[in-house]
Amino acid sequence: MSWEHFEISEGDFCNVLEKTSNELCECLYEIGTITTGKSRVFWGYQIIVYYKGVAIAGRSKGYSGTYSLALKDCNTHMAEQGLTLLVAGNLPDYRESAMSGPAGYGYIKGKKTGVRIMYTAEPDLKVS
Repeated sequence: MSWEHFEISEGDFCNVLEKTSNELCECLYEIGTITTGKSRVFWGYQIIVYYKGVAIAGRSKGYSGTYSLALKDCNTHMAEQGLTLLVAGNLPDYRESAMSGPAGYGYIKGKKTGVRIMYTAEPDLKVS
């Protein structure tokens, strides 16, 4: 029996760019928290992107992390497969506050309100 549980807080679609073919693909993603143990104690954050039937996951362990660290881990796994996530959290000007980061929100130039970390970035914007 697995004591690890993924509690999904959001799921939607995001854009993924295949670097070799320059093909843009719309992929399903899920973000949420991981809990462990019988009492389901918080373990960390997780982002899963489903690209052509393959689940690519990124994790961030502990309270000191945010979804940004999970996104960074997910980016590493995606880059190994020649993929780039075109989401707000990968924009160079994406910023989080102490309260917005753990909630999965941040701020980017041109938006007056906070945006979800997995908000679809325009394909012509340069992601980091």
